[in-house]
Amino acid sequence: MDSQDLNENPDGSRYPASGQPGAKAEGFNDSKNHNEDMDDNQQDEGEADIEEFIEILEEHCKNCENEGKYVEAEMAKNRIKELKEQKKQMDLEELMNRQQNENIELEETHILEFNNFNQDWDKRMNAFQIHSSTLIKDLEQKHIVKHEKWKESLDEKIPAKFKPSSELLNLRRIQISLAKQKEYKEAHQVQIRSQKLEKEEKARYEEERNGKIMKSEEKLFQQQDNEMEALRKRIIAGENEQKKQRALELERMFQRYQNVKKELENQHKMERIRLEKGQTFDPNASRMSRMSRMSARPKTASSRGGQRSSAKKHRAAAPPSNTGYGRF
Repeated sequence: MDSQDLNENPDGSRYPASGQPGAKAEGFNDSKNHNEDMDDNQQDEGEADIEEFIEILEEHCKNCENEGKYVEAEMAKNRIKELKEQKKQMDLEELMNRQQNENIELEETHILEFNNFNQDWDKRMNAFQIHSSTLIKDLEQKHIVKHEKWKESLDEKIPAKFKPSSELLNLRRIQISLAKQKEYKEAHQVQIRSQKLEKEEKARYEEERNGKIMKSEEKLFQQQDNEMEALRKRIIAGENEQKKQRALELERMFQRYQNVKKELENQHKMERIRLEKGQTFDPNASRMSRMSRMSARPKTASSRGGQRSSAKKHRAAAPPSNTGYGRF
């Protein structure tokens, strides 16, 4: 190529139409101007076009080299460098957009998991409270029935009718004997003594009987209070175990989120370094790995059964999984 040809192309953006590669390079400039007007949805197509024209120009540069057209080869080389830099900037912009979207997706995934976590635990604790209230009501009803049965058994255990003493029985026999002997005056005097003694014995027996009934009832009430107190303690222990387990799982969830976030930051840094070095990578593979680790939830203490010593320690109080509240 002579100097006149070079002056006709001072910016290196156009190549002689005499050769087919040069004609393709001219077509690239038109395509370049068109690509500058494309929106973000057409970015992949523009990048593909750049790669295609880089290949065309590299082939053209090699042909010029073989034909001894070094000036044209230099222009092609400079244009290739410019296009590669342009492609690098497009790749960097695409990378930054994708990484920003991944950060947003990670944050949204974490928020969704956090909300689901709270909803799930709120349901579990609400179900626990409902079941606890049912257990208390059932025990109260059981105590009422038992107290009614206790009152019905009083006549057998502590009869209402007192048993006369031997002295009272003897006075009654004397009274009857005197009456048969027509000794009515003496029989009346014995009758008065007998009635007085009977009244005293009956009053004493009523006092003793009421005392026994009161002690027996107090003993029954104390037993029922102990049963209710034991149930309430188990319920409180179960609530505390639930709160402890909820806090533990929440801490694990946040730690898992921090680990994935740190891993994502490191991965993004490595991707930028690779892009600077011109290396290629598969962003989808690392993304799937991160998302799978983020969505993987560890087993709870209730699902692990009695593996932990604390679960064994609170076996009678800790809330079991699902609806297994039979421990109370």
